[in-house]
Amino acid sequence: MTRMRVAIAGAWLSGVFVVALTATVVWAQCWGQEAKKSRYANARLLVDTQEVAAHLEDVSMRLVDLRAKGAQGYAEYKKAHIPGAVYLNWEDLDDVASNRKGVPMDQAKAEALFGKLGIDENTRVVAYDDSGGLLSARLFFVLEFFGQKNVAVLNGGLTKWVQEDRPLNTQEPKITPKKFVARPNPKLIATAEWVRENLKNPGVCLVDARSRLEYEGKRTDPGKSEDPEIKRGGRIPGAVSIDWTSTINPEDHTFKSAEELQKMFEKAGATKDREIVTYCRLGNRSAHNYFVARLLGYEKVRNYDGSWIDWGNRAELPVER
Repeated sequence: MTRMRVAIAGAWLSGVFVVALTATVVWAQCWGQEAKKSRYANARLLVDTQEVAAHLEDVSMRLVDLRAKGAQGYAEYKKAHIPGAVYLNWEDLDDVASNRKGVPMDQAKAEALFGKLGIDENTRVVAYDDSGGLLSARLFFVLEFFGQKNVAVLNGGLTKWVQEDRPLNTQEPKITPKKFVARPNPKLIATAEWVRENLKNPGVCLVDARSRLEYEGKRTDPGKSEDPEIKRGGRIPGAVSIDWTSTINPEDHTFKSAEELQKMFEKAGATKDREIVTYCRLGNRSAHNYFVARLLGYEKVRNYDGSWIDWGNRAELPVER
């Protein structure tokens, strides 16, 4: 009789596990359905506001708010954010010294940071901001570099969420720390040395995500005429220009259609048969174009994370104007 009870209990628990697993799989398959309508090759990387709104109670999802930076960003987060979201300062996701070594940030710091945010390999991470996906793409790139498979960007971010009058609150969620194990993929990043060695490689396409003025060497900062942090203006020889702002719709900060983006990339020479290497000034705008390329289904994409703050300050590296 006891054995029968154990068998029944075991069967019941197995059934619960199968149901839970099935529900998780079905739930995961729901993500990116709206993006599929726009025919993005990697639609799962881009989620719509209605998809997130339908899963606000799902504990396996971690919403990350990446507005502004430092105290200013946290203050805005405290005033109102998407329910369940945690705040992350994007500056914690970058380190020029680490970039030069071929990593976006120190690995130990990354494991501690993401673990503290309650992220592990089973967590569905959805990043959002109010700057057209710029800082969300930074988190996407860093997490993908360190091996996180389940990460996406909220299309339109907080801008579209607010326009649709979706819920906001001021409560900070209680976070249960998890163990984040980094699995770096060096094929997703480029150093200055790697770029220099491949300047004449026809199979590599350098994509400059900066403004036209920066690309032409007329300034080195998108918002300032003077930039004491960088010694030289210009671009990496042979680089093509795809200003990151041209990839989004200004009205609601959503990404342009797959067809529009593909035409944009192909017109610039960034075709799928080439390895795409993005760069900008600090590695954020380039992360945005990195994300766009991944969304379009490009298989060989790298972010030169040191970008112009690295290249522009090294006299031994060539510059084109």
